[in-house]
Amino acid sequence: MVSWLKKVLKLNSSIPRQWQNVPLNTLPLLSIDFEFSGLDPKSAMFLSAGWIQGQDYNIDMGTAYYALIRANTNLDQSPVIHGLTEDALIDGVHAAQMYSALMTFSDKAVFVVHNAQLDMVMLQKLAQKLGATLPHIVVIDTMQLALYQLNKEHTVIPGDAATLGACRERFGFPLAPAHNALDDAQATLELWLAQRHQIDPKGVLTLNDLKRTGAVKVFGEIR
Repeated sequence: MVSWLKKVLKLNSSIPRQWQNVPLNTLPLLSIDFEFSGLDPKSAMFLSAGWIQGQDYNIDMGTAYYALIRANTNLDQSPVIHGLTEDALIDGVHAAQMYSALMTFSDKAVFVVHNAQLDMVMLQKLAQKLGATLPHIVVIDTMQLALYQLNKEHTVIPGDAATLGACRERFGFPLAPAHNALDDAQATLELWLAQRHQIDPKGVLTLNDLKRTGAVKVFGEIR
């Protein structure tokens, strides 16, 4: 993690006690995804957010959340990549409203994210802008778990082997719609369920056991 990110975001190695010994198959999960105006956290803005809850092998479609985020920024390639335009974003919710809704899950669920670092840095920046403190959030990073598995199988990992699409393809999933926050959140949760079955078919592992893969992260603002 580059130095300026270390100044705004803490990566904590200690899993909160409430989650440490909970079996993976009983964890309450919240899979999240965001679309941004760019990939540079210093200038990027939230454009949309999506999340969905799950537990064991169940995905609760009734909990699906999707929102466009009101943004006053240069959209760059977003209309091409995400299909989002300035006209569509005019009716979006304020980022504070999305943040408030999401933080209600911070101590009630373990977040599931594919490539968590950018999303968590952006959430911390948003919290700072809102005068809030990002609470400690426990994350299962499906990309890091995929890299852990790939490192055991390959001397050199192909550059695109850890994308969400490539990871899903290895499990035989159909192509998921790309560049929609809710679709990607659901696709990420489906990937995690397949990964979990692969590494824990008997349902005996806990979140603490998963730490050795590097896929379990605890994020929160440095105070």
